[in-house]
Amino acid sequence: MSPRTTEQNIEIKKEKRTTIIDAALEVFAEKSFMGASVSMITKKAGISKGLLYNYFESKEDLLIQIIHEGFDEFVHVFDPNKDGVLTTDEFEFFVDETFSLLKKDLPFWKLYFSIIVQPAVMALVQDKLMEFIGPFIQTLVEYYQKTGVKNPEAHAMLMGSIMDGVSLNYIMDPKNYPIEDVKKIIIDKFK
Repeated sequence: MSPRTTEQNIEIKKEKRTTIIDAALEVFAEKSFMGASVSMITKKAGISKGLLYNYFESKEDLLIQIIHEGFDEFVHVFDPNKDGVLTTDEFEFFVDETFSLLKKDLPFWKLYFSIIVQPAVMALVQDKLMEFIGPFIQTLVEYYQKTGVKNPEAHAMLMGSIMDGVSLNYIMDPKNYPIEDVKKIIIDKFK
């Protein structure tokens, strides 16, 4: 048996890290962040605590990394060409892709919505969320300014609230919520 290559070692580390994150998402979704323990996460992942600490400094660090990675993926669907200007095609793409990501990664979004209603936990990830939300709202404001609506700030906030509300309703009942129909209505009414 020959020694592993550098590429194999990198792939193994990546797989272990993914295993830990997936287990943490499940445990956080089931027990909440505050109710979850490192022991619960390592048991779910089938690893030792020591191995978890090779990848993450603490349960808090694990949460922060999960949120960072989730929002980094989400940022790519908003203003895809990153020119700071949202076109109607990009708006439609954003709505469509947002709900695709929601369906694809339901545990992450369950975690996100549970975090925002827990002030102590929200404080851990607030900087990353504000890093995303500020430019998101500003780009929406500018989009609505170009469309000539009165009070573009209120329109941008309403759009964010609608996206959150639809997401929450879908999370509560993904099998029965008509997300594709709702998505079409949002695109028709708000672009």
